[in-house]
Amino acid sequence: MLSFIRGKTKKQRRQRSHILIALGVGAILVLIAAFVQPFVTIQWWMSDQLFPHASPSPNVVIVAIDDESLAKYGKWSDWSRSLHAQAIENLKQAKAGVIGFDVLFADQSADDPELAQAIESAGNVVLSLVGVEPMPSKQPEVMYRNFILPTPVLSEAAASVGHVNVVPDGDGKLRRIPLVATDAAGDEYPALLLAMLYNFFVTPLPDDYLIQNGSLHLLDRDIPVDGKSRMRINFAGGPGSFTRISYADVIEGNFDPEAVKHKIVLIGMTAAGEPDAWVTPVSAEKMYGVEIFANAMDTILKQRFLVESSSQMDALIVLAMIAIIGIVLPLVRLRWGTLLAVALFIGYGIAVFLSFDKGYILDILYPLLALIIIYFTVVICRVFAAQADRRDINALFGRYVSPQVASEILSLSNSDKLKLGGARRDVTVMFADMRGFTAMSERLSPEEVVATLNKYLSVLIERVLANEGMINKFAGDNIMAVWNAPQDQPDHALLAVKAAIEGQQAMESLPQDEGNLKVQFGIGINTGPAVAGNVGSEGRSEYTIIGDAVNLASRLCSNAPGGQIWIGPNTHESVSNEVEVEALEPQKFKGKAEPIPVYRALRMKNKS
Repeated sequence: MLSFIRGKTKKQRRQRSHILIALGVGAILVLIAAFVQPFVTIQWWMSDQLFPHASPSPNVVIVAIDDESLAKYGKWSDWSRSLHAQAIENLKQAKAGVIGFDVLFADQSADDPELAQAIESAGNVVLSLVGVEPMPSKQPEVMYRNFILPTPVLSEAAASVGHVNVVPDGDGKLRRIPLVATDAAGDEYPALLLAMLYNFFVTPLPDDYLIQNGSLHLLDRDIPVDGKSRMRINFAGGPGSFTRISYADVIEGNFDPEAVKHKIVLIGMTAAGEPDAWVTPVSAEKMYGVEIFANAMDTILKQRFLVESSSQMDALIVLAMIAIIGIVLPLVRLRWGTLLAVALFIGYGIAVFLSFDKGYILDILYPLLALIIIYFTVVICRVFAAQADRRDINALFGRYVSPQVASEILSLSNSDKLKLGGARRDVTVMFADMRGFTAMSERLSPEEVVATLNKYLSVLIERVLANEGMINKFAGDNIMAVWNAPQDQPDHALLAVKAAIEGQQAMESLPQDEGNLKVQFGIGINTGPAVAGNVGSEGRSEYTIIGDAVNLASRLCSNAPGGQIWIGPNTHESVSNEVEVEALEPQKFKGKAEPIPVYRALRMKNKS
């Protein structure tokens, strides 16, 4: 581990840099998830998909002021309040547990005394009030400049009052309901549904509403709320989920008393075109306010509370994802890293569902987004690393074989053609051998011998490469160079001779070490047909040139004195117009029946 941290090898340094890049990107993502949250509406939408269908509480009944009721009694504003008095009386007779009106009786009416008497007689009627002109506030409640209350006579008759304000989220969906609201004077008002529940359980409303540990302690329950006393509603279902009775039937007494006996009765508008309708997480169809209050009551009655993860928790989860992927993925094979990322993705998705069932809403978007971003960040780093490795391999490969061979081998490998065998082609081959190597080896130390070889060979090799030659192999003090393989070179013979002449001239100009033997090279060059390709076995092969033309070049090199360049007849025929040569006596070579014409290359002809 310590060696990895220090990065002793190139691979370790690269892995360490990948981890640092991933963690750097991760740190930015953590800050975004904790403070900026640019995709919060997407996060809300994703959490909306988690709501399972649940059976609504049978103790909550909606009395709907529906189209049928309006058709029977006319426009709502024209209704006599004696109708409401009759409805309350009928619900009282049916022994309703509590009656709540999600409608506002703010205007005085001649029938108010009759309605007030019915309300007072029932003793369990909760009326609505509405906050107007929302105000920014540092208080832990939603604040309004003032509240519109029921008429005084009705307020005094009611068991209690509660506000019916709702506050949708930024995307327009209604997910939370303020359990407490306050006015500019600091007076606190419980929500209608909360006042109804206290009346239902025959419990006096609390004197204050203090948030402790993120919860309001109400009705012997710790109800989780946000910093504005808003409770997240755990919807039992979409519109129409709760038992519904037409208000007209209640007024007429045309309903089953058992349907409301000892139950919570919410009276509210459900008529078509009613403005008190909202988009909710559980349905694209709008839900009426009275149904939303019923779902909120259901949440409290069943204690199916939802707690949203804090920004700090979100940041910790994102950080954990980043740490796992950002550290592990650069160190393992990509397939295992991908499996780990997929497992984390699926595992976290399952954890989100299970947590929601337990009432805890985990952030879905940012951890999974961080997982994807860090995964692709590391993959991109690895792609660049692979490209760098390929460049390193090419460079390293090129130090041991010629760049042309390296390129050819890699090209054949990429096309799945890297097999044993070769192709017949005309080539020019040059052999260069140091004279007096054995004597020099006896006089000098091995280190001095190697240094001397490198000194002279580097000069000759530089001229071979400058003239587009391929260094095919080294054999102690001997090198073999090839032209016209593996790439085509029309003037390959001339290039080979030119490289040999320039090499000899460059080596002659090197300063000689005092007391040491003079270093000279004999060079042989020949042109002719040969087979160029891979020779060896399937497990270990070498790209080389084989043929009689190669053998003759080797023989010419063996016979050439130090400092001279001998070329074969085919080479001479190709370069005679460009190179000054001296014809030598035909030479007898092993394996040749007849003497072979041999020429000594002297210098390049002056074209001026």
